[in-house]
Amino acid sequence: MRIINYDNYIEHLRKKSLHVYTRWAAQTKAVRSRKPRDPEEDIALFLLDRKRWQQALASGRLEKVGPRRYRWYE
Repeated sequence: MRIINYDNYIEHLRKKSLHVYTRWAAQTKAVRSRKPRDPEEDIALFLLDRKRWQQALASGRLEKVGPRRYRWYE
């Protein structure tokens, strides 16, 4: 049977947990733009993206699997 020191074990878990959390926190933060996007540009980008999405559905590269679920074919 292996003997484990409880205090060392807890300290190890805290360090591991902190390491995992800091890696997660660093990856999830998005870089913010200094200048807000122009509303007209925002609408144009939305319409272009919607057209690209519809073309992918029509061509078969994108398949609707269920509600809010899609499958992408390359």
